[in-house]
Amino acid sequence: MTEIGTKTTRKDWALFGLAVPAVTVVLDQLTKWWATRFFNVPMNICELNPRPGFDVDFWAVMDLALVCNQGISWGLLQGDSPVKRWALTAFAFFMCAVLYYVLGRSRDVLTRLSLGLVIGGAIGNGIDRALFGAVTDFIDFGDIGFHWVFNVADSAITVGVIGLILASFIQDKREKAAKSAAN
Repeated sequence: MTEIGTKTTRKDWALFGLAVPAVTVVLDQLTKWWATRFFNVPMNICELNPRPGFDVDFWAVMDLALVCNQGISWGLLQGDSPVKRWALTAFAFFMCAVLYYVLGRSRDVLTRLSLGLVIGGAIGNGIDRALFGAVTDFIDFGDIGFHWVFNVADSAITVGVIGLILASFIQDKREKAAKSAAN
C-alpha cells in the first residue's frame, strides 16, 4: 500500500476511488434488496408507499424496520417534493465528483479510504433516491436508545466522516511534530 505523503497512484485510485465505493454500493444495494425481500415487498416500496410501517424484532439489540427516508441523514429535510428529490440526488452526485477530486489529491491511506466510503455511501443512497424517490432504511437500534433507522450506505458515510476527522487530527499532529523537529 502507498506510504503516507506520496502521490495518488493508479493502484490507489483503483482501490480507493473504484473498489471501495463499488463494494460499498454493492453491499448497500444487496442489503436493501434483502430487507425488502425479508418484508416481502418490492424494491420500489418507497415509491409506492413512503410510510410502509414494517417493524420486526430481529435480535436483542437490533430490529428491522422498513423506513423510507425522503430527506437526508438524521431525518433532516423531510418532504416529498419532486424538486427536492432531484436536487438532493444531483447534490449527492456533485459531491461525489468533488470528493473524487479530493481523493486524487489526498496523501494518506486513511483519508483515501474514508473518502471512498463516503463516495460509496452517497452513490448507494443516491441510487435509491433517483430510482424510488426515497432512501430505504432498515437497521434499527431503537431498543438501545438509538432512534434513527439507517442502512449500509449511511454507515459507510458515518465511518468515512469519522475517518476523515481522525485523519485530520493525525495530519495536524504530524505537522506539529515536523515543525518541532525543524526548530
